Amino acid sequence: MSIGSRRSGFTLIELLVVIAIIAVLIALLLPAVQAAREAARRAQCVNNLKQIGLAIHNYESSNNCFPPGAESTNFGVAPAITQFVDGNWSCASRLISYMEGMGTYNAANFSYGYNDAGGGNFTAASTVFRFFICPSSSRLNVDRDGIDPNDPASQAAGRGYGYTDYGPTVYVDISPTLTPGSGAGPDTPYRDKTTRANGLFKAYMTRISEVTDGLSNTIAFGEDAGRDERYLSPYTESVLLWSGGSGPAGGGGIAMRYWRWAAPDSGWGVSGQPNNKGQSPPPHEVGAYGPTPGPLNTQGDNAGANDELFSFHSGGVNCLFGDGSVKFIKDSINLVTLRGIVTASGGEVVSADQY
Repeated sequence: MSIGSRRSGFTLIELLVVIAIIAVLIALLLPAVQAAREAARRAQCVNNLKQIGLAIHNYESSNNCFPPGAESTNFGVAPAITQFVDGNWSCASRLISYMEGMGTYNAANFSYGYNDAGGGNFTAASTVFRFFICPSSSRLNVDRDGIDPNDPASQAAGRGYGYTDYGPTVYVDISPTLTPGSGAGPDTPYRDKTTRANGLFKAYMTRISEVTDGLSNTIAFGEDAGRDERYLSPYTESVLLWSGGSGPAGGGGIAMRYWRWAAPDSGWGVSGQPNNKGQSPPPHEVGAYGPTPGPLNTQGDNAGANDELFSFHSGGVNCLFGDGSVKFIKDSINLVTLRGIVTASGGEVVSADQY
C-alpha cells in the first residue's frame, strides 16, 4: 500500500444518516401500503354484498318474493315490538343455496332450529362462508365463535358456529322529526319506537310490489361487522315461535346469538348514526357469552356492532340496496335521510346525492 492511500468506507455518522433516511422512507410508505390493503379489503366487502344481492334476486325469481327477515315487527301491539315467527333460521340461511352453499343448504333441516338441541343442524350452521365475513372486521375469533357453554353440539365438536358481518335491515325506529321518544338514550338520542317502520325484509315474505319506495332507494343488507360472543341480545331463545324440533340447544333462558349467519337475530333495526361507537359503556360486555342482562347492561343499546350499522372502514359503511347495487353510506348521513333509505314503503322523497 502506498503512503498516500486511504481505506474507503462509511463513517459512523454517515451510517446513522443512511439509517435515518431509510426509517423516514418506511414511515412515509407504510400509511400508503396500509391504505392500499384497506382499499382491497373494502373492495372484497363490496363484492360480498353484491353476491348477497344476486342471491336475493335469484331467490325472488324462484319464489316470487324476497325471503322472510327472520327478525320482524309485531305491529299488533303499541308500541310495536320485535318478533321471531319465521322459524329458528336467519334470512341469510335461505340464500346460501344461491351462493355456492348448496351442500350446506341441503344438509340443513329447516323443520328444526339451526341450534336445535338434537345437534342435527350443527354441521350446517357451523360452516364458514367467506362471503359473510368482511376482511376488515376484528373480533375475538376469526371464522367461528367460541365453544358455546350452553350448546352440547358445540362442546362435542370443539368449535362454534359460523360468523356473519352482514344482516338484513328489518326495521327503523329513528324519529322522522328527530324527536326523542320511546327507547331514546345517550347512544341513540333520536330513537322513537312508536315510529317504527318495516325495512325491505319483514315477517314471512316481501313482494317487490310492496317496496313502493323503490328497490334502488331501499337498503336490503348492511354491515354490522365485528359482532362476536361478547355482544348480548335483549331477546332470549324462548321468544321464538317454533315450527318443530325440540327447542334451542341452550334452552329458553339464554340470550339469542346474533353474530351467527344461521341465527334469526342476525337481522337488525336501525336506530342511530352509522358507526356509532357509543358514549358510555362499551357496546359489548367484558366477557364472552355473558348473562342477560350483562353487568354493563349493553344489550339492545344499538351502538357499535350491537345490532346497528357498523363497519371497520373509515368514514362509513357498505350497504346493499334492493336493486343489487352497493353504496357507501357516510357516518355523517342525515338521520332523516337514513330512515328514508331503510323504510320500504315510507313514502319519503330521498335523492341519491343525500347519502
